[in-house]
Amino acid sequence: MERLRPDDPEQIGPWQIVNRLGSGGMGIVYMGTNGTHAAAVKVVRDFLLEDPGARARLAREVETLQKVKSNFVAEIVGSDVKSKTSWIATNYVDGPSLKVLIEKEGPLNESDWVSFADGLLSALAAVHSVGVIHRDIKPSNILMSKDGPKLIDFGIAFSKESTSLTKTGLVAGTPAWLSPEQFKNEAITTALDIFSAGSVLYYVATGTTPWGDDDSSVATIMHSLLTGDPDVSTLTELQRNLILSLLEKDYRKRVSANKALNTLREVAGTKSLSNTKVKPRKTRKINLKQILSLSSISVIAIIFAIVFINKPFMGTSSKSYIWTVTVDGDPAPQTGEGREFTAFLCDQQVIESSLKVTPNKARGVNSTGLKISVNSGDARCGADFDTIEINGLESDKPNTVNYNITGSTKSGYEFSYGIQVKIEEK
Repeated sequence: MERLRPDDPEQIGPWQIVNRLGSGGMGIVYMGTNGTHAAAVKVVRDFLLEDPGARARLAREVETLQKVKSNFVAEIVGSDVKSKTSWIATNYVDGPSLKVLIEKEGPLNESDWVSFADGLLSALAAVHSVGVIHRDIKPSNILMSKDGPKLIDFGIAFSKESTSLTKTGLVAGTPAWLSPEQFKNEAITTALDIFSAGSVLYYVATGTTPWGDDDSSVATIMHSLLTGDPDVSTLTELQRNLILSLLEKDYRKRVSANKALNTLREVAGTKSLSNTKVKPRKTRKINLKQILSLSSISVIAIIFAIVFINKPFMGTSSKSYIWTVTVDGDPAPQTGEGREFTAFLCDQQVIESSLKVTPNKARGVNSTGLKISVNSGDARCGADFDTIEINGLESDKPNTVNYNITGSTKSGYEFSYGIQVKIEEK
């Protein structure tokens, strides 16, 4: 994670940019916030979109990726491929890359390896099911969240031609994680992701790459990958059998993600969280005496409710309310019961004393206690963000008030968010 540079944008679409997450041949990735959610916002480099049909292909690919439903793929939460600056935003994943994790802590034990393999193969099965080929499966493109691996960065998938190593001036992907067919200019199919996944699973089990380091020459890696086999002597039988099935050099004989996943679960006894079913509750038997007893209690409760709660003969009634807060740029509202609302925003390095909350009009009768504060490490925004909390008691008359939240950060950046607070009778 890096600080923003002078020429970096402050805003991309609805996302306020707070820092850099990284950069590569396909684009620059920023961390952004729309007030309640954090996202990794990737700006696609201009040269990739020079072809008149490139933007159309990119738009189709984004549309297809939005159909991917997997707990192990970072979800696309926004994009704009028609503007001069084309960008794609995915949910921000709070966790290190697989590369950093293995470098810092070493290879996973077999139990953790099985869980990781299940997640990675589940991700590929979901991606391949909608006709997408990732083309750049490698440890730095897999983030390790508390819920398991998350596959990110589908940048190379936007241009089928960019998979060729022989295209003048362009080497797409990192050679150590490519497949034989990418070196030989053979058919580009989902099988190339499977081969790369086999290399990644070998790396996770051993802490070393099977064909050569990331900084090894292309010629060295190509020779090793096309003519040799990895050393599997330190792998367990389960790891060896699965990895070798993925590293089949002939792509036509390589297993699919679904088949590899099913084999793993059969052998290791793992079960996908998405397939877990809730067990039905056991029916409780009640005898006649219990029914009569319960009926008597119910009658008493009804009488009590009519006489002592509703009290229609006294001419009084109680109202209940629902509050809804909508943050500009975020389609998901925050809601709760009552007239007292508590909303939140996310930003970084916030100076609490700089915060101001200003209504766009006079607040209604009985509105009180408008407060704004900052909490660090709050689960609502995550460890990398400060949580700005706004609290207030609104009028007992149904009403809508717009508020403007302003402040500044320790890095000198000034921000502004708009929220709408709506009070309705329940």
